[in-house]
Amino acid sequence: MTGGNGFIGSHVVDLLHEQGFDVGIIDIVAPDAEWNGGRRAEQFLCDVATAEAEAIVADYRPSLVFHLAARASVADSIADPFTDANTTMVGLIRMLEGARKAGAHRLIYSSSAAVYGDPTDGLPLAEERPLLPKSPYAVSKLAGELYLEVYAKLYGLGFAALRYANVYGPRQGLTGEGGVVAIFGKGLVTGAPLQLNGDGEHTRDYIFVKDVARANFLAAQSTVSGRFNVSTGVQTSNLELISLLETASGVKAEVRRLPERPGDIRFSALSPDKAERTFGFTAEMPLEVGLSQTLTWMRESGRFG
Repeated sequence: MTGGNGFIGSHVVDLLHEQGFDVGIIDIVAPDAEWNGGRRAEQFLCDVATAEAEAIVADYRPSLVFHLAARASVADSIADPFTDANTTMVGLIRMLEGARKAGAHRLIYSSSAAVYGDPTDGLPLAEERPLLPKSPYAVSKLAGELYLEVYAKLYGLGFAALRYANVYGPRQGLTGEGGVVAIFGKGLVTGAPLQLNGDGEHTRDYIFVKDVARANFLAAQSTVSGRFNVSTGVQTSNLELISLLETASGVKAEVRRLPERPGDIRFSALSPDKAERTFGFTAEMPLEVGLSQTLTWMRESGRFG
């Protein structure tokens, strides 16, 4: 697995561990002591976009590869598209080559809702909708999906490209796409003002990280290749999110308005129907409960005070 020491990846590793699997982790970030205890996970600290990472996969000979390493920031991809493409596209090609050489039968890839662009109607979006990416980040994710399809045709490597909605939950940092819950949560935990970009009516489909980990596990057990939304299908605006966080925290937020960010998608929700039909995935965590659990972790971790 790549990115196994990060926010989403660490939850996938936990679930695989609970299911009795041994895991090898390639990550540029060292494991976090808070949630790394007791794992059966061999660590390889290196950049996924290198020949070293490819060789590690080939030599490890996994039956499954989970590729979750990413530079997940629209703003960073606009400022530095070269680094974004190197991490996202070259990193995936290294993993595909490593998986091919290892004889792996399946690769699970973390894609993104960003590949859809900014449609104004027909929400929640099904996988068959036209794709109109608005940022280098989204283009790189879409290119990754196309590489998966090519390797499936050339070498018979099965895959699932999981298009995540906005993932939130314990262990989330303050950077990257989908980090608005952590950013707003920090403000409520510390008493700092919340900075709101735009008019507050931007919507996202928020999905709890443990649900996303379960989607990865179920997709890995399937034999069907394709692209799948990992989502709830429900839109929540930034203003609604602030209200829910205020209720969960018992704190009234001070909100400061800022201009809209370039490349931001205005409305987003993804249909979860295909993932449910294909490998039985349905998101289970209600948003208000997940937000409460996230705020509890933020307070108790001591990382945001």
